[in-house]
Amino acid sequence: MHNKNNALELASSLTDKAADYLFKLAIACFGFLAIPMTIDVVLRMFFDTALEGVIELEEFVFAVGCFASMAFIQKQRDHIRVDLFVNMLSKRTQNLLQLHHMLVGGYVYALIAVYVFKQGLHVMDTNEYSYVFIIPFWPFYFFAALCCLLLVLILIKNAMRSLSTCIRQQSFAGILLVLALVTLSFTAPWLIKGSALAADKLLLGGLAAGYLMVLLFAGMPIGYCMAFIGISGLLVIQPKPAAALSLLGIGTYATASNFTYTVIPLFMLMGELAYRSGISKDLFRTASAWTGRLPGGLAVAAVAGCAGFAAVCGESLATALTMTSTALPEMREKKYDVPFACATIGAGGTLGILIPPSTGFIFYAIITEVSIGKLFMAGILPGILLAGLFIGVVLFTAWRNPAKVPAGNSVPWGEKLRSLRGTVSMLILIVLILGGILSGSFSPNEGGAIGAVGALLIAMAKRSMTWRDLVEAIASTTLMTAKLIFILLGVTLLGYFLAGTRLPFIMADAITGMNANKYVILAVIIVFYIIMGAIMNVIPMMLLTLPAIYPTVLGLGFDPIWFGVVVVVLMEMGLITPPIGMNVFGICGMVKDVSMSAIFKEILPFCLIMCVCILLLVIFPGIALWLPSTFF
Repeated sequence: MHNKNNALELASSLTDKAADYLFKLAIACFGFLAIPMTIDVVLRMFFDTALEGVIELEEFVFAVGCFASMAFIQKQRDHIRVDLFVNMLSKRTQNLLQLHHMLVGGYVYALIAVYVFKQGLHVMDTNEYSYVFIIPFWPFYFFAALCCLLLVLILIKNAMRSLSTCIRQQSFAGILLVLALVTLSFTAPWLIKGSALAADKLLLGGLAAGYLMVLLFAGMPIGYCMAFIGISGLLVIQPKPAAALSLLGIGTYATASNFTYTVIPLFMLMGELAYRSGISKDLFRTASAWTGRLPGGLAVAAVAGCAGFAAVCGESLATALTMTSTALPEMREKKYDVPFACATIGAGGTLGILIPPSTGFIFYAIITEVSIGKLFMAGILPGILLAGLFIGVVLFTAWRNPAKVPAGNSVPWGEKLRSLRGTVSMLILIVLILGGILSGSFSPNEGGAIGAVGALLIAMAKRSMTWRDLVEAIASTTLMTAKLIFILLGVTLLGYFLAGTRLPFIMADAITGMNANKYVILAVIIVFYIIMGAIMNVIPMMLLTLPAIYPTVLGLGFDPIWFGVVVVVLMEMGLITPPIGMNVFGICGMVKDVSMSAIFKEILPFCLIMCVCILLLVIFPGIALWLPSTFF
């Protein structure tokens, strides 16, 4: 027994070390992504030549980075999941659910590993290679299969630990129930296949969507959950299982090597580097110099600083946390009501996914295939409008309760003018990214690369970044990208199944065929997103719901660019509404002396004003559409 335990501990240690080494490889890959694209843009713009095979190289590097990071996410148990209801359950029940989730995840990725390997064998037999560099594809498929196998081994290890915990807790009936559910889940496609239920694809799709929601709220990692439902559904609707399973090998690698998706880590890296370069502090100092004398001047400056940093970050939580560390100490010193100050920063932070470059728009564009450039332009005026509405809330609160939101000190004009130097870095990045995209000098993906390199050069010029800061920025980017890749892989497999059932299009046809006014249906969609935003993280919510809702919106005759702005504003609301409210969660993690409930109470006016913003967008769609129609 002792030797057996030693062998298990050695195997566990080896898998953990392998996951750690592969994650370091992923960091190197994601750090490398910006370099070839930047060189290519520079060569095109200044030397009228180009770097051959950039897209091909990026796809190979991105694929390696994606697969190399997956086992580490499972080792850390750092998946994106809906844990709202799970946290209310007993520890015993949570352990049983963990056992179920690990077994299902292991099943899913064992299948993926096998069929990615089989696809690699097929690619090797057919001698497929890249067009420019003549690199064979099969080694990358085999590497992907190996990474998936390592992920399965870690899942098995995690499942064994959960099982051991359940046994110590004497949850024998629960263990049997979990094993029965897992067995039923694995065999259900074969039991359903050929039945009346399998023939009724609409009903099948509806039941699958319902079971998907059950698994989500049971706390299963979203990527595993969507992949499992997608695989099970494909096995039911495809006449031959081999055809369904072959999609695992084809679709998984195609998703992880999709050049379009490289825009995700590039803009994330730009935001990480911009944060570490001190741009946020410079922006807040500039804003406070110009607005500090107003009633609630520092709160106004915090919103303005959030808006400015959003233009170089693209991510809401990062914007909120950055401004919390920058603005909150000064607001405390001026005797601001701390819950209101935190609420203002939390709301201002949501501008990170509205004011371009925005990760919200990036994901919307990936799902809907709408122009990222048009979406970026569409977000500018609504972002300014919403920032103005937030400032209006601050000024109204200061008028009603001056003690809660006091005025600041006046600043001489000379100091105000000198403070404008703090906006130079932001303006350089904005001109680089939006100017290049709008002029057609480079694509949105290349814009992300240029932005990341630009942010790094600014940080180096300011001497505000060490080598360790750079590595941490790339590691943070890698970690978040890896978590999202799990979901994108799940979305791909689930999308194959939903396309086979035609559920999204049948729903769209049914809704558009109703006699209800299209604005009544839009109101229902908006309420749905508000509710979903309160219980789910915003990016997974978009990835999960848009494939079904987007065809409906098009069928109703709404502009897809305009709807993208509305969806992103709704996503912003989800970042500050209870009980999830990720911006509020993040701020509470930094500010230990303020309760979450106190911040949520103060944040209510900001949520209401966001509803006003959506209403204005509905009444005046030109707010979102004027700039895209002008520049494109």
